Amino acid sequence: MELKRRQTADAPNWATWRRDVSGMLVFTFVFLLGSLIVILIWNFEELQGVLRLLPARESFKDAGDATSVGKPTIEEEVAAGAGIVGAEALKDKKKQKPENDGTVGGGGEANLAELEPLVVDLTILTKAADIGAVCLDGTPPGYHLHKGSGANANNWVVFLEEGAWCHSEENCKQRSKTNLGSSKFMKPQKFDGILSNSEQVNPDFFNWNRVFVRYCDGASFSGNSSLPADEKGNWLQLKGPYYRGESIWEAIIAELLSNGMVKADKALLGGCSAGGLSSILHCDKFKAALPGAKVVKCMSDAGFFVDMPTYKGENKFGDYFRDIVNLQRVGDGLLKECTKERDSADCFFPQYLLPHIKTPLFIVNGGYDWWQMDNIVTVDTLGEWNACKNDAGSCTDEQFSTIQDYRTKLLEALKPVEDSQKDGMFIDGCFHHCQTSRTVFWNGPQAPRINNKTASEALGDWYFERLTATDAAIDCRYPCNPACGFFNRSPGKPSFRKWSRT
Repeated sequence: MELKRRQTADAPNWATWRRDVSGMLVFTFVFLLGSLIVILIWNFEELQGVLRLLPARESFKDAGDATSVGKPTIEEEVAAGAGIVGAEALKDKKKQKPENDGTVGGGGEANLAELEPLVVDLTILTKAADIGAVCLDGTPPGYHLHKGSGANANNWVVFLEEGAWCHSEENCKQRSKTNLGSSKFMKPQKFDGILSNSEQVNPDFFNWNRVFVRYCDGASFSGNSSLPADEKGNWLQLKGPYYRGESIWEAIIAELLSNGMVKADKALLGGCSAGGLSSILHCDKFKAALPGAKVVKCMSDAGFFVDMPTYKGENKFGDYFRDIVNLQRVGDGLLKECTKERDSADCFFPQYLLPHIKTPLFIVNGGYDWWQMDNIVTVDTLGEWNACKNDAGSCTDEQFSTIQDYRTKLLEALKPVEDSQKDGMFIDGCFHHCQTSRTVFWNGPQAPRINNKTASEALGDWYFERLTATDAAIDCRYPCNPACGFFNRSPGKPSFRKWSRT
């Protein structure tokens, strides 16, 4: 009996063991979940910005096997007092902090940082739905307007929202559940950069009528598919998605004309990314809508998407644009002068539209636009570019050649603008994507400068014809501009966005 009690006392207490193990598992789970939440909060702005600009086709996941990449020569170049010698200078640059010298604006940083952007309420065009001018989900489109004042009460800036595209019905259905496909999810908008009401931030346009047009069609305001209708011709609101971007454009312009834009003295159409592409596509239409205006010009920020192959020589982005054009019948609204000569999908690329656009146009673009580097040039499902994207010092000579080749192709495509008497451009040596709607790039003390001018100053000089010198401002090769340094951001998806301050 005594032996039995001793054996029982020495036996493991399984209930206590299970309780201890369960406690440890719960603690570990809570710790990991808490760590994840902290990381997400710490990187919230970065995640939000990336999600907003991601392409509809998920990293073109059908990319094939790697092939050999050509290796253009990296020229030795000296500009703005900074020498560049091929890949070695690029590798070393990431170790240096950008300095506030002659190529970067100085002074006023604290004051600009303290300025809170104006928040403008959303206006919904409820009657637009009656004529089929609807977002992907069938809801009416919207815009934000802050009225001009004083001597500029009759001048207008119309700015088109960014947000990539959707290329398939399923992709557009998913998009229709977001603010990029439905006005149900749209919120008040901060007016920053070229939309700011601060004379310090936006000296040329601060008291103009400034409009931010929401993007909810997924094809740069260019979708033109027919609508289901009854026997009387009234359109039937079924399940969607609806591809009515061109109708949205027409409804917005009609609304703004009725709100006073018909009396415009001066006007500027602009946009960022997909909105920047749209400002090119609709530039001449904007001019035609304002026959009484004295000056009408257009500006595209990060919207000059280049028709070029991936580093493997594949035409991924061209195929992607073709899907969008075919799905949403974009070709019906493209410039006829272009579609007579080329396939409609080609005419969705700005470089093939340039010879046919009559209205003065200004291009703002990073010479190494991170979005295009990620989604056009280095489409990579094998992880071959991960180390390079995460750390400039890890890039191979061949990869640096590919990076510089993008800039070369961009400048080649922009040659008509460089040679034009009416057009202008500001191509800095940075990896930024979208600059004019963000004070830090538009006119901030750390904004990139070319010939000691920010994008704000260059665009203003071109628009108001303040100078007789050339309006083609082209920066030196990366990394000569101190405002374009390598910014070692927190861990996350490998992206050339880590090479940009955004």
